[in-house]
Amino acid sequence: MLNISILRVESPSGLWGRVVQGPGGDVETTDRYDRLLAQMNLFYHDLTRDMRELKPTALAVGQVCVVYWSVMKSWCRAVVESIIADSVSCQARCLLVDQGERLIVPSDKIRIAVPSFLQLPFWVRRFHLVGIEPTTLRVSVHEEKARLIPSTQWDSSATLYLHNLLQASTRTEAVLLESLSDSTAIELYLTVGNVKICVKDDLVAKRFAYYSGGLDEADRSPVMLSSSILTQSVGSTSIKTTAQTTQTPPAVSLSFGSADGAGDCPSSPQVSSSAHCVAVSSPVKTPTPSPLTSVQHEPEASEGGSGSKVTNQQNGSERRVGVKSSWTVDPERRLQPPAAAQHRKCRRLLTAFSGLGFVNRASGDGGAAESRLAEEETSPSPSVDSGPAEKTWRTEEDWACSRLLEWLNPGSLNPDPDAADDPAAPSDPTKSGILVHSALPVEPCTSLDDAPITDALRWVLRKKLYAPSAADRYSWPSVARGCNTVIVSPDADRPLGYFAPLISHILLNSIFASLTSSAAGPVAVLLCPGWEKVQAVYDLLEETSVAAVLHPVIVLIGVGKGEAEAVRIPKNCLLLVTTPFSLVRLLACHCFLFLRIYHLVLDEADQLFTLAPDQMATILQHFQKVTSSEEMASCPQQLVAVAKRWTGHMEGLVANHMPCPCVVVAVPEEAALYGNVQQIILMTLESSKAAVMLSALDFNPDVGLKTLIVANSAAEVEDVFKVVSNKSAFCLKTHEGLTHQFDFVVQQWRKGIGPGTHIILVTTSQCLMCLGVRDATCVVHYGFPPTPKQFGVRLSCMAESFRNLSARVPPEDPTGSLPRLTRSVLLISERNACHVVGVLRYLGRTNAPLPPELLSFARGVHAAREDQKTDRPLCSYLKSFGVCRDGAVCPDRHRFLPQLDRSVLPASGVIEVVPLHVKTASVFWGRLVQKEEEEEGGGGFRRMASEMEAHYANGKPGAGEVLQGGFYAVQEDEVFHRVKILSVPDRRGRLFFSVLVRFIDVGKEDEVKSHQLLQLPERFHALPGQAVEVIVCRVKPVDGETDWHPKVTRAINRRIRGLQHRARAVFSLGNTVFVDPMVCVTQLPGMKTVINEYSVQSEILNTGMGVTNQQHLDLLRALCQEDEAGHISESGGGPPSLEVRIKAEVEVLAEAVRAAEVSWLADLPPLEPCEPLGPVAPTVRSPLQASQADLESAEQLVSFHPLARWYQTPDSAIVTVKLRNPESQRCDFYADRVVYSGRANGRTYRADLLLHGDIAADCCCWEMKSNEPVLKLVKQPQGYWERLLRTKNIFVSYDTDHIDEDEDRSPSELHFVEDTGKDNRYVNSESGSESD
Repeated sequence: MLNISILRVESPSGLWGRVVQGPGGDVETTDRYDRLLAQMNLFYHDLTRDMRELKPTALAVGQVCVVYWSVMKSWCRAVVESIIADSVSCQARCLLVDQGERLIVPSDKIRIAVPSFLQLPFWVRRFHLVGIEPTTLRVSVHEEKARLIPSTQWDSSATLYLHNLLQASTRTEAVLLESLSDSTAIELYLTVGNVKICVKDDLVAKRFAYYSGGLDEADRSPVMLSSSILTQSVGSTSIKTTAQTTQTPPAVSLSFGSADGAGDCPSSPQVSSSAHCVAVSSPVKTPTPSPLTSVQHEPEASEGGSGSKVTNQQNGSERRVGVKSSWTVDPERRLQPPAAAQHRKCRRLLTAFSGLGFVNRASGDGGAAESRLAEEETSPSPSVDSGPAEKTWRTEEDWACSRLLEWLNPGSLNPDPDAADDPAAPSDPTKSGILVHSALPVEPCTSLDDAPITDALRWVLRKKLYAPSAADRYSWPSVARGCNTVIVSPDADRPLGYFAPLISHILLNSIFASLTSSAAGPVAVLLCPGWEKVQAVYDLLEETSVAAVLHPVIVLIGVGKGEAEAVRIPKNCLLLVTTPFSLVRLLACHCFLFLRIYHLVLDEADQLFTLAPDQMATILQHFQKVTSSEEMASCPQQLVAVAKRWTGHMEGLVANHMPCPCVVVAVPEEAALYGNVQQIILMTLESSKAAVMLSALDFNPDVGLKTLIVANSAAEVEDVFKVVSNKSAFCLKTHEGLTHQFDFVVQQWRKGIGPGTHIILVTTSQCLMCLGVRDATCVVHYGFPPTPKQFGVRLSCMAESFRNLSARVPPEDPTGSLPRLTRSVLLISERNACHVVGVLRYLGRTNAPLPPELLSFARGVHAAREDQKTDRPLCSYLKSFGVCRDGAVCPDRHRFLPQLDRSVLPASGVIEVVPLHVKTASVFWGRLVQKEEEEEGGGGFRRMASEMEAHYANGKPGAGEVLQGGFYAVQEDEVFHRVKILSVPDRRGRLFFSVLVRFIDVGKEDEVKSHQLLQLPERFHALPGQAVEVIVCRVKPVDGETDWHPKVTRAINRRIRGLQHRARAVFSLGNTVFVDPMVCVTQLPGMKTVINEYSVQSEILNTGMGVTNQQHLDLLRALCQEDEAGHISESGGGPPSLEVRIKAEVEVLAEAVRAAEVSWLADLPPLEPCEPLGPVAPTVRSPLQASQADLESAEQLVSFHPLARWYQTPDSAIVTVKLRNPESQRCDFYADRVVYSGRANGRTYRADLLLHGDIAADCCCWEMKSNEPVLKLVKQPQGYWERLLRTKNIFVSYDTDHIDEDEDRSPSELHFVEDTGKDNRYVNSESGSESD
């Protein structure tokens, strides 16, 4: 038997309840439905979603939907049972399938059920008692005798008795029998006191029912029962609850009644024993408590019936329950819908019209159906659809009333009359998480059908099943119009994201403009970060059939002498695909071929600026020079940059080379970098997190502030709200249990605020996405964000305050249009330290000062993860070039492990090697040749090869059974090779199949047909594999490429494969030997003299696609020495697990946090909306940093003022910042000041210079000269300044190298100050004697 929870009693044949799997309830099942309810509330309360898309266009009986239950303030799954519609409104009678309640819901509170919310089965089921039928009492007046007879309906007294029996029971169990379409048969057992009762037998014993076999004559006599069984107070017996009382509905509803609710029982604390009242009562139901929170309701009008007040006498508490609806409660009448008066008038009109003959009331069911069918064919069909077997109108009279109302008020029935009047909402990029800043308005496309591309390209995209992403929909119109566009998207590595609109614009516009130009060369240049991407883009051009028009050409130039001069670009080439390095080499020799560049496309721009910053500066300078010429004034000019990440270089790209740009950022965390959000990291104890958070907030600001505090749970929201509300006069909160308050919270949040007002909203990450907040000025991460993406979603709540690089600030108002300062405060405690590694990688790009303890912790976690890669091979890039191309995502091992990397191969001396399989230009597999043929390494292999040839000369027996890991033989040409099976696919009954094998004497891996495998005798298994990996040292690909170009590998393969070479071994790891040099020697016949024909390193360098790599061996030896020193102290027990290592690092960090002074916290800088700072955040020190005595750590946490030298000309002032090769530079010019920031030698430098005179901020610029930043300040008005700054600064002095230039000025330019000073002498105001 199963435990069962009865929620609602209609009759013994109509019980609504849930099956409970355990004595205490199935907690897992309850949690699943609680999560479903929370997800539905978040989804349907989402203010960023267009609810018109979720409203059903039509309602039908039996339709599954989601309705709003105002009693519990929650959205619930429901099934439509009937529809009540007229010309004004539409309502539906619904059954809540998870709560077992029935209610009348207006159409505007009904939503479409999303498929993801229908995966769980309905929680409430309908049961009926099996094997019994109802009886009723018939009284014969003539015979003066009462008898029990079978009945088709249950007597109300039976329902009342069963209800009271359930109330008195302490345990409810059932045996599930057959399941029908609408109900499940059960045998119900109740435990009352210590007695277990079979409900079926008890009802038969008390003559409320009889067994289905028939009613015996002896059972027809009524029995006298005590009136107490029917007069028991509803509240006299408390409802038994389990440990989940506050989360699960009660065991039984405090109501009963017929299935259709045909009557109304007066609301009363007790259920009357009157049979008449029971018979006509409508279901007076107790609402199911919310799974998320316990809500107290005031008595009000009910949706499904009248409100009821139930007194629990056991605990003395009183609970009032009510449901609100548009229905009215009348004690003397049935509940009537709002249009009841109109229906009564219609009935009177129908009666009058019937007498006049205007209404044909057909008699009989057939006539009614025929009349209805004819009427529907000649009148507009209502918008409320119903199934063919269902009747929307319950009676002919109701149907006739509705038809008359339609005749009096023409128009189709609309379940949502307001929906038709709502205009189509324009597409909002914020709802898709897209940041769009454009100088011109952008109308996004919705699909390929309305995309601004040619039909040919549209066909190609459909063939590739390409659907435009969110970033594509907003960027394609801008690119197709020829606008300068920056696209930051996670799909930036897919050229199709920008390819179609760009090519369309070139085909429709730029080609015609090029015909009128006298210049030669391509009209578009597409720059890619490497040769692999260049080839992929070119292949895509070939597939799109535009090659016949654009004639694209790939140009990849190495560093070979004269290679650039030999390049010839066809005259009909309109599109050039190349790399920055190759293009710069072309510009140096063929600059005249690039005088009509209309389009410059930067594919993966973040990679381009990282790998080739100097080359990109040269290319952009040339492009700007070409497009700014007078001849190109009427030609299209476009610069498109596509990237995965936002970098500081792209800021200069937009500011200096993109007039009227369109910036589309589809990654929230990258949008925060673009928006210049100031990052502040605070280390704190978990117990002191609230105090540290309060100290980071400004409760008396000079300007209006809006702060979001994001927690990770509803409990945290409540705790933080209590703390903050004591400090803030205006504080709001919301979480998953308060979704019904979203409208109120957002309404209060969006109200205008004035100076000195600080509004604070405390919420969770899930609710934050539903609120649509975009205008916050500060986000406090009280709960640590689990992923960088979640971190970015939180930061996107400040999108309206992000800086807008597409908006040009007018010179007369340099500060009025600037956005407010936005900042993000991240609280890190010892509890969430283990999740900080992923976010730290992102924070490292923000130039925010990171606590050294966190950096040390991140390094420890990284080392622990590396030590666990014992099943992975050593990184191939690490062995080939000394460094890994991307250690953050590389799955291979980067640590030297003695037990895996110890080698028996020679690490020094001269060796003979025969390359057999060339993998790359510098890596190949071969066989070492020993000097003495008798040794096993040389003669043994040759002897085995000859024996194998002789063995298979007599026959080639095929492999009977192919097993993974087995050894077999394969014949290639005339040579037999030993192979080892690496993987065997699922044959699925196929006779022929392929297997992946490794040639153990050659080193290559390849697929061979199963029928090519030959049996290998056991005697050929003894000799180990002869293949050895050989790496040629001190060479690497040119231009920072990660892989060798195929033409280099092909050239080396043709040159060295199969020939014996002599090499000097310099190092060995595992089965790999490193050689330097490696030469091919030829011995003169009859002499001991040998000739070096060529060197493999020289052959690689001669291709022009390789350069020397002097640090290769040094990096490898340093890696091995460092790791060997780390493994000396390890015992033989093996390294600890990753969990143990990370836990140890967390304990170390937690101990450091606890040892710090918690009471100390640096004051945060005040917000100054008119003076946005650079990307370098102000110094914010944690308690840990205050107690640090390490000077090096302290230097990392403060910003230093750089030394500066200046001189002037009549129209400008030149300031040289004395920093060598600084990084992350930023320079902001204002009317009376200039702010410079950058990093050099691991330190952060910042200079805020308040100038003596005014400057033209839009005309000022800065550049790198002699590896130092030089700032050019254009004076306004022109003239000579007495000094550079208003106040003296010891770090700024005059550049003495330009004193001679000042002395050469004409005498008319010299002027003197009238004040003679203390020494009674005139002073030249242009003198550099002052260190100003």
